[in-house]
Amino acid sequence: MSTSSNPMGVWDCHTHIYGPWAQFPLPANATYTPEPAPFSELLTLHRQLGINHGVLVQAAPYGTDHAAILQAIAGSGGRYRGVGIIDDTTTDAQLQALHDGGLRGIRFNLMGHLPGTRDPQKLRALAERVAPFGWHVLVHGDLAVLMPLLQAWRDLKTPLVIDHMARPDLTGPVDPTLMRELRTELGHSNRWIKLSGIDRAMQGRPGPWPQALDQVRTLLECAPHRAIWGSDWPHPNIKGPVPDDAHLLDFIRQVCDSPALRQAVLIDNPARLYT
Repeated sequence: MSTSSNPMGVWDCHTHIYGPWAQFPLPANATYTPEPAPFSELLTLHRQLGINHGVLVQAAPYGTDHAAILQAIAGSGGRYRGVGIIDDTTTDAQLQALHDGGLRGIRFNLMGHLPGTRDPQKLRALAERVAPFGWHVLVHGDLAVLMPLLQAWRDLKTPLVIDHMARPDLTGPVDPTLMRELRTELGHSNRWIKLSGIDRAMQGRPGPWPQALDQVRTLLECAPHRAIWGSDWPHPNIKGPVPDDAHLLDFIRQVCDSPALRQAVLIDNPARLYT
């Protein structure tokens, strides 16, 4: 796509970086072994796509070692933020250092192939710890797993961002009860949704994905001022071919079928959440 079609200030709210291995090697117990994807490559992609800002989501293999994303954020001139991974050994001083380094949230990985506690009480305690910093919690899991937590945590002050649209399979019928419950959750003022992972929702089928537009628009309509977008570059642990990031950006621009919606999802909403 032409980068000139993007206004200034566009955010990509979901990326990962891996390496360079000489500086940021994977630990011996890494949960998966990705190809190297250093920050320099992400910057090149974002320049090509006309994306000005990004969010570096801590890659699961690095665990709670945030050295790679902290260095990248420090060298970005304020254009990038981060979402980290913490556990019950993370100290208050470490949280403050992460905040000072540009992190604005934490991620709960509730997918079976990723590490991390699934204990609701421990997760809630972590969510409460980051609330004083004004952070959010990115919750990554499929809808059947997420819904009980979302409903139980309605009194949490910490905003919850539903990652990758709660990992639906959009190649067939979606459970109408779960989708109705998701739409209800998005009616609450501290619930956000990330309209990302369309390639995963389409089970690796190549874009464009016109058959998924209505489903994604339905979610956007529930929270137009609390919806964000991310590419998921470099697309770890995917089935099938690596998606074209330009197609992913084109898709969200089609979902946001007015200039006002594109301004909200790609610029204003993420700026409010991450700055």
